[in-house]
Amino acid sequence: MKSLLLFGQRDARIIEKEIPIIGPNEILVRMKMCGICGTDVEKYQGNFSTPPILGHEPVGIIEEIGKNVSNLKIGDRVFVHHHVPCRVCYYCLRGDFTMCDFFTQVNLDPCGLSEFFRVPERIVNFGGVFKLNQNITDEKGIFIEPLACCIRAINKLNIQISDKILIIGVGPVGYLFLLLLKSMGIADIACADINQKRLDFANKLGCENTFNLKSENSIEDIFKWSKYGPDLVIVSTSSVEALKNSIGIVRKGGKVCIFGNPKKGDMLTVEASKIFLNEIKIIPSYSTTEYEIAQAIYLLEKNIVKPEILITHKFKLDNAIDAIIEAEKGEAIKVIVYN
Repeated sequence: MKSLLLFGQRDARIIEKEIPIIGPNEILVRMKMCGICGTDVEKYQGNFSTPPILGHEPVGIIEEIGKNVSNLKIGDRVFVHHHVPCRVCYYCLRGDFTMCDFFTQVNLDPCGLSEFFRVPERIVNFGGVFKLNQNITDEKGIFIEPLACCIRAINKLNIQISDKILIIGVGPVGYLFLLLLKSMGIADIACADINQKRLDFANKLGCENTFNLKSENSIEDIFKWSKYGPDLVIVSTSSVEALKNSIGIVRKGGKVCIFGNPKKGDMLTVEASKIFLNEIKIIPSYSTTEYEIAQAIYLLEKNIVKPEILITHKFKLDNAIDAIIEAEKGEAIKVIVYN
């Protein structure tokens, strides 16, 4: 079988591997479609703090089941989440599931960008495999994980209907935030980026207020729109500069959500007294769990969020390296790989 594996910085290769042998409590999935995420690009570039395994947005068909697996069957179409928490450790018992030491210790074998992948026992037993009905196409299914990540962030933020919300960084995830917030009835949403084409697409998705951060007047224009500053700024880019700017833009008493993963070693220098005196709340949100995945599946089943419009490029698995390079260029919106 073919798999896309990382061997070093900017060194990804499609290689032939043996189909994994599953244990009695495991399943084998034939990948049908998998999204390319910003994290995949970062891992390809050598910037990663989680295991360098590519492909964590896969939809596939169960090809084989272990003898002890009773709740799944061959032929089921599924989405598989690559990480699961233990639910019994210090962090899990306090609701911080993605802080669980076990969380990133399990993964798909060899990866989601593979003809077939083995789903380890822990993922099967801890609820990481989700059966999909006909209302969720493969194209919808590849958005389950990134949409769930956005839902987890939103669940943390105590958003009010009247909030003015600024999204900085309108890549695929920024657009998902936009679609999700609009589905919640949030009317006053703005998007900011340095890429005008991405801002133009945000307009097409119904965002009336867009700001090109390359413009000299962009910050002034944001304050004209928001008056006091946005109630919430979602930073969906890894740029530390964008994060720093968000602290200067958000209103007094407002919230900044760190969603984009800063590069390892990046340092943030801000005036601490400003955070204190203005009571700015900084709320990071990393990854997702089965709880938000179930919510994402519900929204997609009911057609409440329609993210398929974001797909701009499709590549066969044989050309998965090209898919990552295309996503890296920043011109595509959502890139997918199909088998």
